Amino acid sequence: MLLFVIVLYALAEFDSASVAGMCGFFLTLPGFLISPVAGAVLDRFGALRAVALDTAASGLIIGAIAVFSLADRLAPVILYVLLALFSLTSPLTDGGIRTLFPQFVPDSAYDRANALDLSTYSVIEVGGPLVAGTLFAALGANPTLITVAAMYGLAGLSLALLRTGTSTGAATAAEATAAGAASEGATADAAGPRPHLLRSAWEGVVYLLRNATLRGLAVSYSLFQVSYGMLVLIVPVAIARWGTEGDASSRWVGVVWAVAGLCGGMGALVAGKLVRAGVERRYLVGATALAAVAIYPLSALGSLVALTVGLAAFGLMEGTVNVSLLSLRQRRTDPGWLGRIMTVSISVNLIGFPIGTAAGGFLVGATSPQNALAVAAVLTVASALCARLFVPKEA
Repeated sequence: MLLFVIVLYALAEFDSASVAGMCGFFLTLPGFLISPVAGAVLDRFGALRAVALDTAASGLIIGAIAVFSLADRLAPVILYVLLALFSLTSPLTDGGIRTLFPQFVPDSAYDRANALDLSTYSVIEVGGPLVAGTLFAALGANPTLITVAAMYGLAGLSLALLRTGTSTGAATAAEATAAGAASEGATADAAGPRPHLLRSAWEGVVYLLRNATLRGLAVSYSLFQVSYGMLVLIVPVAIARWGTEGDASSRWVGVVWAVAGLCGGMGALVAGKLVRAGVERRYLVGATALAAVAIYPLSALGSLVALTVGLAAFGLMEGTVNVSLLSLRQRRTDPGWLGRIMTVSISVNLIGFPIGTAAGGFLVGATSPQNALAVAAVLTVASALCARLFVPKEA
């Protein structure tokens, strides 16, 4: 939701697709760069504490953006700085949630569990753009920013329920994990002090670079995310040029992305039934190639209907891509490295997104939505080829 609010805000307040693209760039890139340290923090201090820190910081920073905007002091440079600060703690939640998740799911259920996880997230992808577009059109930019800040506060409070609402089975598992950790801690104390946080982070990066699967996924999915980041900027500009302007345009942006999110959830559920150990790579390559066709020519026919249908098809394929990616990553990562690798791998895989938002804002502003969509499709084809060539069939 925040990304769409920021993009709509930049387009409305600064009337610049390039500024909107740079907002997406600063909202994501700093967090990706610092992700190795965030992964080491997760392994050392625990996922729940890390997620709580991120939600608190996020709420305060978005609130600060709203205050600057209300005071009419929010120049693009100030907005970039605040968004960069917001981004720095984001990997704690991105990696923290996914680090907790496999602890309660057996290996044989990864595909179905990932499908359920991604489908739940897709519900947010459906509701987020709709709420963002509706609030932005009905109330304006600043009330929408304040609403987002309040939602981060509520998210932080909800973590208390996770601490106190653990089931008996989960509690037993948690106790066993804690006991194992205590034993490992005692052994580590006897052997010597813990490695420095930065050293732990660097070890996570080295592990990823030496793992052929994680390395191949990083190349392939980074290109996929460049394309996705471009779409985030192309879609609102295309809607304004091909159909509606003003408040109606904001609503349409929300509707189109909500449809894409709904289809993404459906695609993830279907993939959860089809994807299994040994075939993840095949589905990853095929779904990525079909996503390219959904972007161009389907989405580039010059009408809102075609754009909506194209993004719906893209969402279906994205759900399959994500289930395949997560299952491959989890199965081919040593459990003892999961915290660091999950955070580092997620951020490295997503490094293309801020590049895509910046490039998409520039391209759609300088040329046309059709040309920008064509470039996004070419990058998606390259992503499929990289998955085919660089991700090994077996670990």
